[in-house]
Amino acid sequence: MYSSEKPSISHKVVFLGETGTGKTSIVKRYVHNSFSPYHEISLGAAFLKKQIELEDCLMTFLIWDTAGQERFRALTPSYYRGAQAAVVVYDIQSTESFAK
Repeated sequence: MYSSEKPSISHKVVFLGETGTGKTSIVKRYVHNSFSPYHEISLGAAFLKKQIELEDCLMTFLIWDTAGQERFRALTPSYYRGAQAAVVVYDIQSTESFAK
């Protein structure tokens, strides 16, 4: 249970990368501690929240899992505006996924 006496800090984090690189799998593992080898392709962006209690504060991560498809690329800047961190995910077997 989280204590309401501790100050609360939130950080917006965006996950960026090509389709099929594992962004959604990483986010779901972190937020829900679950993994499924089967998932649907993300459309647009998904928003998830993870709270952790630290010794001196309550930390909330506002996580945006963005779609990697070309057709959603124009929307990406609106998702990462105001973010304090970005996680770039790429396929280590595909130099093309890193280049994009």
